[in-house]
Amino acid sequence: MNASLPCSNGKSALIWRSALLWLVSCMACTAQAAESPVVFVSTDTPPFFSAGLPENGYAGAILHLLSERAGVEYRIEYLPIKRFRSSEAAYIVGDPELLMTHKRKAIFPIALFNSAIFFYKPHHEVIKYRRVEELGGHTLGVLRGTVGDMRYLTERGIKVHQSDSVESLLRMLKRGRIDFCILVQATGMQAISELFPQEKEQFAQKKIPGGERPIAIVIDLDTAGSAQIAKRYGKVLRRTLAGAEYQKILDAYWGKGQVPEEFKPKLGSFVEFYASTWEN
Repeated sequence: MNASLPCSNGKSALIWRSALLWLVSCMACTAQAAESPVVFVSTDTPPFFSAGLPENGYAGAILHLLSERAGVEYRIEYLPIKRFRSSEAAYIVGDPELLMTHKRKAIFPIALFNSAIFFYKPHHEVIKYRRVEELGGHTLGVLRGTVGDMRYLTERGIKVHQSDSVESLLRMLKRGRIDFCILVQATGMQAISELFPQEKEQFAQKKIPGGERPIAIVIDLDTAGSAQIAKRYGKVLRRTLAGAEYQKILDAYWGKGQVPEEFKPKLGSFVEFYASTWEN
């Protein structure tokens, strides 16, 4: 009887040691998972998002501010627009309406952008655009993957040419291979300044009526751990957008005192529109 006790105690100690090692291992894995940065997927769309700009651009600086306030570590992975539209990534920054997936998402608007029709004045001195039909009989350039219903345009007599970059569309515009192209307004203007600094006055653009859209943080709520990340952003979103640090970013982009008067009310309306996706 006494001889069996050392054996029993030895087994018990071994079991406790194994359990302790398992617990420590689980804690280490949990800590590692918690510390892993969120990977946001976006498109290279300067001046809003670009790996070549400080803080990944104007909207990148806003993402950094919000993430810092929410206590979320992250990095950005850039994809071509076509891949971005069909991406199954859990965390995305960009235009939520551009996404083709229909997953349950939390959407946090952080800034605004406009789309515009660009043209080359030596070919078209002026463009009067009120509705799509007025572009009939012309060739329209678009970035590949940005037009969901191509037939809608072709049925109205518009020939559509798709390209993989803003730069190639602008070069085709100048050469007369296309008549117009639709681009994010600020992105098109920046690209023109970089590609054609001596001829930028030859390019013109007209903002598309109703073409104002939000730039947003988009989170797939069915991904493990994503609901908690969404809650963090939801807690700080309104307060951050109303704060002094956010205003500094706007002033750096627009110029002090030059932020459009309608910017914050319009952004606020998008915040309230999408609030139902993360407030419950």
